Amino acid sequence: MKYPDYISKFRPKGTIVKSVRGVYYVYKATSKRVEGKKYPVQVIEKLLGKIDENGFHSLDHALVDTTRVRIREYGFTNYLLQYEDMFCAKQRKGTKALQRSLYRSLIVYLSPNSYLQDMSSPPIRPLEFFVEKLSIGIPNQIHGLSKMMELDLAMLEPLKYLCSVRMGDRLFEGELTPTQKTLLEELGITQDELRTDKFRTL
Repeated sequence: MKYPDYISKFRPKGTIVKSVRGVYYVYKATSKRVEGKKYPVQVIEKLLGKIDENGFHSLDHALVDTTRVRIREYGFTNYLLQYEDMFCAKQRKGTKALQRSLYRSLIVYLSPNSYLQDMSSPPIRPLEFFVEKLSIGIPNQIHGLSKMMELDLAMLEPLKYLCSVRMGDRLFEGELTPTQKTLLEELGITQDELRTDKFRTL
């Protein structure tokens, strides 16, 4: 494979370059003698960084693409998704698919920055669609949801700020606040458990 001229210009000594989907990764490499081989065998030790037209970028100073930033809430969303099957089982109107669409649309209505808005199935629809399609009242649905969960939805407000940030190909997560830690303890759930379905489409 022929690499761009800047690869040889910026490649550090004692390294090799591998192209993966148009990204040029730099690895530390050494050679060693192996019994039965006429020539030294190349051994890749570790990933050191990347090379682009601007130079070599070590992992210690990795570039972050700030032109593509996506912030999505997952704490409130994934906590409510635990009750999806229970919610659908209580519904008497519509197909199972339509009931799931309603439930997830309610979540996005309550938390507009939810990662569910990026998912295509089941579709997230304006709540007016369900009012007309199923002849239901949205306030009643939200009240029923709170009653089903046996808690005030306002109590879950801190979870709406439990988000992940994707910049280019890198994913970042913020630390829990004391309020969020206390709430998770009261709910009997860990942050790792809330991460389960996070950013499935990103």
